[in-house]
Amino acid sequence: MIAIRVGLAVLALVAFWGVWRFTAERWSLMVDRVYTAPMLVIRSTPFGWNGTFLQFDDAIPGLVGLMGFNPGERLAGAHLLELSGPGPEYKKVATLGVNANGQLELFAGVRRFVLGARAGTVRGDDGPIPAFAAEPGDETSLVLESSLIGWPAPFTLAGTYLSGAPTTWMRHLYYRLSWRKASGAHLAMVWRCEQGWERINGWHNFGFEELIRVQITTAPQ
Repeated sequence: MIAIRVGLAVLALVAFWGVWRFTAERWSLMVDRVYTAPMLVIRSTPFGWNGTFLQFDDAIPGLVGLMGFNPGERLAGAHLLELSGPGPEYKKVATLGVNANGQLELFAGVRRFVLGARAGTVRGDDGPIPAFAAEPGDETSLVLESSLIGWPAPFTLAGTYLSGAPTTWMRHLYYRLSWRKASGAHLAMVWRCEQGWERINGWHNFGFEELIRVQITTAPQ
């Protein structure tokens, strides 16, 4: 009788593990809607735009993007954020353009939002790129946050040592940009990307940031 109970308990645990393994990412996303853990406050102004992506903070010469996800290292380098939405389509969620006054404008649907005016340059990966800065009275913030709960990496990532230690764990990162004009108009943008964890190098980025939310609220009348 004891052996049967032990066997049933083991089978139940195995079944629970199997169900959890294939649904853990969904649970993680559900928790993310309620809470994500703050990681870093990023300089939101001035920022760069090279016609393809927004760049926050200066780049490290010779290196592309953000570096320093290994344990104990400080996050450093440029945060590069594009305007493409989630895959597999990766459609443009918003567009950017410089108006006749030299201001960088963001367009999403039928609404537009002025981000700022030309303000010299910032250091890009391959040299200086045009910079834009918030206008007087604007309140801006950009924060980097991570999922509170991760999930097991797919077997395709976790099952080989041929290219180094296998990725065994995954989580999401979120960039949250808030931009409020003196008029009361407000812009909220959220990007999401995946990180993988392996025992030698710790957390590292997977893919690129996908723009999952753009909300423009017009100024009160």
